[in-house]
Amino acid sequence: MRGFVARIAARLAGTGWRLVAVELLAVITGAVFFVTVFGPAVYEVQGVFFRGELRPVLNGRTVLEIPPVGSLTADTHPTPIEIQITVQGVRPDVIGRQLYPQVDSNLISNFESKSQQTLTAFAARQVAFGALGAVIIFWALARPPSIRLVRAGIYGALLVGLTLGLTLHTYDRSAFREPEYHGAIAAAPRVMHMADQLLDKLQDFQNKTDLLVSNIQILSGQVDRLSLLGTAGEESNRRVLVIADIHNNPVGLDFAQALVHHFQVDTVLDAGDLTDFGSPLEAQAAAKLADLGVPYVFAPGNHDSTGVMDFVRGLPNGLLLNGRVEDVKGIKILGSPDPWAYVDAVTAVDADEERLLLQEQIDWLRGEFDRAQTKPDILLVHHPDVARAFAGQIPILISGHTHRTGFENLEGSWHINPGSTGAAGLRGLQSASEIPYAAVIIHFDGADRTAILADFITYHSLSGRFTVERRLMGKPNAENGSTFQDQEPPLRPPVQTRP
Repeated sequence: MRGFVARIAARLAGTGWRLVAVELLAVITGAVFFVTVFGPAVYEVQGVFFRGELRPVLNGRTVLEIPPVGSLTADTHPTPIEIQITVQGVRPDVIGRQLYPQVDSNLISNFESKSQQTLTAFAARQVAFGALGAVIIFWALARPPSIRLVRAGIYGALLVGLTLGLTLHTYDRSAFREPEYHGAIAAAPRVMHMADQLLDKLQDFQNKTDLLVSNIQILSGQVDRLSLLGTAGEESNRRVLVIADIHNNPVGLDFAQALVHHFQVDTVLDAGDLTDFGSPLEAQAAAKLADLGVPYVFAPGNHDSTGVMDFVRGLPNGLLLNGRVEDVKGIKILGSPDPWAYVDAVTAVDADEERLLLQEQIDWLRGEFDRAQTKPDILLVHHPDVARAFAGQIPILISGHTHRTGFENLEGSWHINPGSTGAAGLRGLQSASEIPYAAVIIHFDGADRTAILADFITYHSLSGRFTVERRLMGKPNAENGSTFQDQEPPLRPPVQTRP
């Protein structure tokens, strides 16, 4: 044993301690530097883009960055490296397909398989750069023989590979059960608890969908037997369903679909806020609009976006109003998107900005109205102030936004707000008082496109109670009265932005 140690010492002395020290320094420094600088890479896993990178630290941890909401950190391993994973984007088309189990029944196994492939590719990349870094730094410092450069590369690869192997062997995924939160996501535990409660409540509503459809069927039969003016039940009349402010509520979509089917409406007019944040994923969740079986006419609201507009354009029965008078089954309709549907914010910074943007929409619509050869029967917009600007010029003015039903006469025009067909979405579930699901069916004389009457339908989900209020229309006058409520939507924050 003593002779073996002596031979090793003699060999080291022959090659020079200085060169050995330089080689060791080059291997460690080169591997760490190249892995840190050149090792990061972006990978796609089931429609989500991740950026992975390694950094040297004293205490090993994993950091999950989710811009712009913040990050989660967990002490997952003892090795001196930080694993940082940053979510950089998603492909809505891929994510949307994966929301439906019938499209891909092996979603979980496919995700695990793709994740394993990604981890293997990432690890191989780090090992390769570890070897390359050791070789380049050693060559730059000592200009050694080729055989020693090869050996330095092997040492660099082993250093990175063994570190990653030990990290994998000791990795504790359960550490993410109690992570550290940084940024806006620090509110996640409280928000998730609240979201669980809201989703439980929404699930309870969805469980009542069969009852909802059954009640609508009974209700439609009762309404058809009404004989006011002897006109509402005649087959020659056209029926238009007016909805608004679904706010990504699937029960609201079921409600609208049931009304279309059982009341045999000819067209659906939506006064906006189909979604909450205007994301393509939310729009895809409303894909059942394609199954309405009748034209779906849409005037985007402040919670919608250009992505939602593209979604509606892609529906086989979808019609996006964009300033021109459209003929839909003989009824002329004018409308345009809310100004905030084109920007990231969903509300104005102040009252002056709100007035300015709404006035721009009014001026644009007025120009189109003046140029139109055929004057519209209906104006469909999201904000009530825009609708009121055309009082006395268009027979029927339809708006949404307030989440409250409204019916008023304005200088020879009827102004109608259907309320919220989606019961204000998740915000409605947070409301202290119940916000009902609401819609309006307008009956038109098929011969001259004159509105005869309007049925205001509300559904109170907690009690399962339906109400129908029939309003005669004709030409409005001072004696017709008004039941328009124009308050702001409940629980509306002063300023929101889309993620």
